[in-house]
Amino acid sequence: MTKTVLVPLDMTDQALVALPVAKRLAELSDATLHLLHVAEEQAPPAEVLARIGLADAALRGSVIGTRVGDPAEGIIAAARELGSALIVMCRHTASDKTLGSTALAVLQGAPCPVVLVAPERGVVPWTPARILLPHDGTPTTSAAIRPAADLARRAGAELDVLHVADPAAGPPAERGSLPPPRYLDQPQHEWPAWAGEFVERLGSVCAIASLRVRMSLAHGAPGEEVLRHCAEYGNDLILLAWRGVWQGQHATTLKTVVYGAACPVMVVRVPD
Repeated sequence: MTKTVLVPLDMTDQALVALPVAKRLAELSDATLHLLHVAEEQAPPAEVLARIGLADAALRGSVIGTRVGDPAEGIIAAARELGSALIVMCRHTASDKTLGSTALAVLQGAPCPVVLVAPERGVVPWTPARILLPHDGTPTTSAAIRPAADLARRAGAELDVLHVADPAAGPPAERGSLPPPRYLDQPQHEWPAWAGEFVERLGSVCAIASLRVRMSLAHGAPGEEVLRHCAEYGNDLILLAWRGVWQGQHATTLKTVVYGAACPVMVVRVPD
């Protein structure tokens, strides 16, 4: 089966912001760009193109498909049937700054990682020259290491690994975690040895010896520190691992980053 990158498009201009990101990711993955329009009624391809506002030139090398029914259900079903490697979509098409209902439903049910793009970034060209991988030292967040390293290798990008130590959270309870340095206010005492061990753990998950890896340590609320780091260093993509629970106080870091990041955010689902 041909590898695909799936891009859901509706009739809004905001949805088109996913195209530059999806095109570049498809090129890097040697995948086919598959555009999908889900509507209440079936329509011929020419009418669909008119609805979503794309010219033939913008679609060269890609495939367009249509489905009838609920948008999120149609997107998830198409991703399963196509064996999509990624779904790339706008995080919301309404005026609010949260996460659209369709994007949230896709995020919760997708069989592959989902890349969420802020509508504010527009349709300018995109390439991942600097990838940010937040990591709290737990095995859960390690699920994002391999896709981050693979993408960094294909793109020739720098892999920026950020460990955020949250003093309010205490040591990680997850088994197999690597706690942060004990003296957070004096990282020079333990940081070199800790960073060396941390990089060794990264290397046990996938090969990173050929990559340009930069380790950083931050203190504070994880989501806010990720956004601060991203703004300061100009990261082009953030990768986050997620266990799949969104309601209530769950996924605080993910929500903060998805709502506030100017760059695309790739969410890798971690099975329970």
